[in-house]
Amino acid sequence: MLRKILVMCAIILLLPAVALADLTGEWTCDDGGRYYLRQVGSTLHWYGERSVTNPAWSNVYEGRIQGTQIRGDWVDVPKGRTTSRGVLHLQISEHDNVLVATHKTGDFGGSRWVRVGYTPPPPPPTVHEDCLSFNPNTTAVRRISGSWKIVDGSHLMFDFGAKQSEANQALRIIKHYGMNQSCFVGRPDPSFEYLLVSGNAPSGRFSGEDCIDFNPNTIEVRRIDGSWKIVDGSHWLFDFGAKQSEARQAFAIIKKYGFNQSCFVGRPNASFKYLRR
Repeated sequence: MLRKILVMCAIILLLPAVALADLTGEWTCDDGGRYYLRQVGSTLHWYGERSVTNPAWSNVYEGRIQGTQIRGDWVDVPKGRTTSRGVLHLQISEHDNVLVATHKTGDFGGSRWVRVGYTPPPPPPTVHEDCLSFNPNTTAVRRISGSWKIVDGSHLMFDFGAKQSEANQALRIIKHYGMNQSCFVGRPDPSFEYLLVSGNAPSGRFSGEDCIDFNPNTIEVRRIDGSWKIVDGSHWLFDFGAKQSEARQAFAIIKKYGFNQSCFVGRPNASFKYLRR
């Protein structure tokens, strides 16, 4: 028993420490207010007000920081004229300089906080898209040269190798959403691919699909271990290797269409990937 305890203690000591955000400071918000934040350990407190001399509202908040997420409660205080209260969940982004509301109740007005003195990164590049059109009504699964493919007439679109069932599943998804454009970043050998429906993001849901959700408002392009990635908090979404410009192009595309679901057929080693909202 003592040996097990010692082993467990050794494992705990070897685990990497998780660095907490440092959010203490003065912040502005898109509700026009000024917020004064104080972080004590993993707890965040603030006082916010619309105006120093005659605020229409003023509130206090207490939240618990867990990784890049904060969950807590807010309540108006008597310096202002409103008397509301509610729940407020936040996402920490841009290296602890931006907070974005992911859930709020009680008619809370603010949605985005920026640390005073922080200069946001430049806007994403202009989106130049590389897309091929096809007809989802005439697409089919065929076995060509020993490999199962989705084709539109003589146009070879997606290759599934020996995975016939995954090819059939991908075809059902294409027809369900009415996808009619196959798009690329970085051809040949694209680092990022997506499908559209007449210039719009696929939307809705397909029964049984395998998707991971993310927040397009909080994604970032970061260089991690020498590789450019699109991340949502601590979650790695897409890896571009050394291709920084393609990572930023894909970032702009995600923002443009509001994609919030990354979906797969056949994980692990998915044979077909698509984005939707």
